[in-house]
Amino acid sequence: MISSREFKKGFSMVTAVFVIFIMGSITALIMNVTGKSLKLTTTQYQKEQAMLLARSYTELAMLYVIHHNRVSNNNCLEQINGVFGDPNNLYSIRVDIKYIGNSQLLPNCPKNITPTWSVANPTGFDSSISLIIDTYISYKDFDDLSGDRNITFYRRTVQKL
Repeated sequence: MISSREFKKGFSMVTAVFVIFIMGSITALIMNVTGKSLKLTTTQYQKEQAMLLARSYTELAMLYVIHHNRVSNNNCLEQINGVFGDPNNLYSIRVDIKYIGNSQLLPNCPKNITPTWSVANPTGFDSSISLIIDTYISYKDFDDLSGDRNITFYRRTVQKL
């Protein structure tokens, strides 16, 4: 027959194992939530950085186009490429520029878009030049262990010169 003292020792052992199991489960849950929070913060940081770079490079493209002399250079500025960041956090940037408007105002731009409604005496939209600026920001996902996954942020802007 089991005495009450031996029963208390056995019950204490079961209670200790149960408490250790509960503490381990809570610790695992906390680690899981912390890992997900860290991943979300990292992803949000990278996306915000890409959005800011896209905005900056769009404005840079507009400045370059404004100061680019299409007549003396005998061409139009069509693309800007760049990189940003350290080797572990590198952003690759490509800006494509297309011109819209009267082809007479863009004599050296082979890739310009001329509206089909152009008239002999341009007025309104046909008398000006507009830009379509497509900005692509590519970067690697921090959480991708294989390193093969690129994320691309895209921004399109239409700007009148």
